[in-house]
Amino acid sequence: MTETPQDFDLDAWLDDAERPQRSVTVYQKAGLIADLDALEAKIENAEDEEVDGPSAGGGSLRGQYAKLAKEFHDSALTIRIEGRDENERAKAAAGEADPALRGAAVIADAIISPKFSPKQVEKLAERIGEAQFANVVATFKAAFSDIPAVSADFLPKRFTPDDGGE
Repeated sequence: MTETPQDFDLDAWLDDAERPQRSVTVYQKAGLIADLDALEAKIENAEDEEVDGPSAGGGSLRGQYAKLAKEFHDSALTIRIEGRDENERAKAAAGEADPALRGAAVIADAIISPKFSPKQVEKLAERIGEAQFANVVATFKAAFSDIPAVSADFLPKRFTPDDGGE
């Protein structure tokens, strides 16, 4: 049955409404990128046997690259952040006794998974570096300021014979 405006239950809709949430992935082992860069340069300049190894074993440059890439990938942490309004952000800041941790307290309050304390947010910023933490902050800002929208641009395009495809 199709709902009409007269049948629409606004209270039920509001009860199920959610705040915008965003996620960002950071990497514990970001230093491996230097090793991957060096191996990539070696692979580009190496002979075929060096790249794939005598029997394409784990001693090959390609095998070493795959191992390091997996280690980098496995060090990922996805952080889920929920939008907070201006009053909630002010309350989170005011609730932190240490003025040096107030910004971290606002971000910690918005992070819903995994939960962080303000001190852990500060340690995260210190340990993962400015570039990765800037991405966390940008995601925090997007969670409370961007209009929620779905983007399917990353999905592969499908073609039909009518479109000139396969």
